[in-house]
Amino acid sequence: MIEKRLHAMKIGLAVLEHVWNRQSHPNGQEALSKARDVLVGLIPSIEKAYANSKSASPQRTLLERRLKSLELAIQAINEHCGEYDVFKR
Repeated sequence: MIEKRLHAMKIGLAVLEHVWNRQSHPNGQEALSKARDVLVGLIPSIEKAYANSKSASPQRTLLERRLKSLELAIQAINEHCGEYDVFKR
């Protein structure tokens, strides 16, 4: 499970680097789709931890940044795949 999540995060990072720095990434449509599903699946647990964190705590700041990075990675994957945003806030 941890390896699957780590792999999804690496793919998300590669797609973001592709968007931001025009770097290539070796991932196909199927790998991107699976990574997106894993990343979307991480969001509820992070949101739950965020809801339980104290205001202005370092943990809350970390969780805010983690959520934002996941949202950006999911958005970049969707745009790269030409699909609609499956994650809307």
